[in-house]
Amino acid sequence: MQKLTTSLYIAISICLLAGHQSVWGQQQRRTEKWRFQPEIKLRNASLESPNKNFVIPPPWKPHPIFLGSTEIKDLRLTRFYSQENPSQDGGNHVALAAFEDGVRENIGQRLRYPVIPGLRFTIEVWLAFSPFQTQVHPIQSLFDPKTDFKPVKLQIYGFASQTDLGNALLAETPVIDHYQWKKYTLTWEATGRYDYIYFVPGWEGTTFYDGNLHVDNLSIIKVTRIRKTKE
Repeated sequence: MQKLTTSLYIAISICLLAGHQSVWGQQQRRTEKWRFQPEIKLRNASLESPNKNFVIPPPWKPHPIFLGSTEIKDLRLTRFYSQENPSQDGGNHVALAAFEDGVRENIGQRLRYPVIPGLRFTIEVWLAFSPFQTQVHPIQSLFDPKTDFKPVKLQIYGFASQTDLGNALLAETPVIDHYQWKKYTLTWEATGRYDYIYFVPGWEGTTFYDGNLHVDNLSIIKVTRIRKTKE
């Protein structure tokens, strides 16, 4: 009887210990998940596409909130390297157009680590202007492409989720009016948590017009702590 009681006590102790370790392990994983990360790597930051069937570089996706009645399947964002329209890095880049009807082509993705308050975020991106709207598919070239696009600026938006219509403008460039590629550095501090980031063309002023912007070679997002000054 005494041996049975001892065995039962040992078994209960092992179960309690295992449960404690499991809870501690979950807490440790949660702690590690929120540990400060000095950088956030974007997937396919060079905006490469495997072939011309990928009109939007994977895994980038547009947010419908900027598209109005335009369907994602109708977008043709990928541009392939050519002598007349070279990419800054690799064989592909992206052209994002804004239109006078309010539609704005855009690309975005979920971040590995969220943008949160109390940190400063910095990214570098190569940009150029083109007044032409080229087509990547022969079937899409049945009409003459637009040739009168005007310069626009690049804006970065943060979203809490893909379905959340609430968003925040995190940073923006000046108007991009140069034909050659040029590197820009954008820095922002967030007022909320954003798990998704989107790159969107923005108009100069309050009047909508047809604008065009070429984007390539996004850098790692560098993250730094904001030092609080003593009053």
